[in-house]
Amino acid sequence: MAIAISRIILVTLTVLHYRAISVSFTQLFSGSFEGWTITDTESNNFSITDGILLVEGPDGWLKSDHEYGDFELDVEFRFMTNDADSGIFVRATGTEPFSRGWPNQSYQVQMLNPLGGSPYPPVGALFRHGMPDGETNYKDALVREISEPTGIWQTLFITALGDKVSASLNGVSVMSAQNITNASGYIGIQGETGAVEFRSLKIREL
Repeated sequence: MAIAISRIILVTLTVLHYRAISVSFTQLFSGSFEGWTITDTESNNFSITDGILLVEGPDGWLKSDHEYGDFELDVEFRFMTNDADSGIFVRATGTEPFSRGWPNQSYQVQMLNPLGGSPYPPVGALFRHGMPDGETNYKDALVREISEPTGIWQTLFITALGDKVSASLNGVSVMSAQNITNASGYIGIQGETGAVEFRSLKIREL
């Protein structure tokens, strides 16, 4: 009897634990520009139709109104062109852009379509803009294998915790980086080349 009760308690606590995790994610993008600011562009390249965010080139970024330190970010996106190139800025603190309106003193999780033939690493890689170097483990060949074709929805899951940032593409770990020196900063979406759509950005602060 005692064993049965203990099992019931364990199952209940487990369910409550996972329910709490699920509830603690909140929508950072929920179909409008509320909570965001279009920054350093006059190109009208950030637009929303039927709750879907379309990000196009050639410049600027969509900046969160609040700063975030340790968090998990769940991004649902799809490349709309083969040459699509965007990115998710994390812990961005720079007040001056380094190029084409993009924030300096920031980290960028790459969102480049592998089908475009660019020499740069595709989706999931990490760039350090005006920040110290650090060890980065990126699985380029694996990303090219698991990335979905143009027009298909995908997920990019980013974790920033302490001095580390990691990313998973479609549920598979593809990048881990160390020596992340900014303790907090803004989250942003980069406008660079081609077109990328976003239908959800959910965040859970850790």
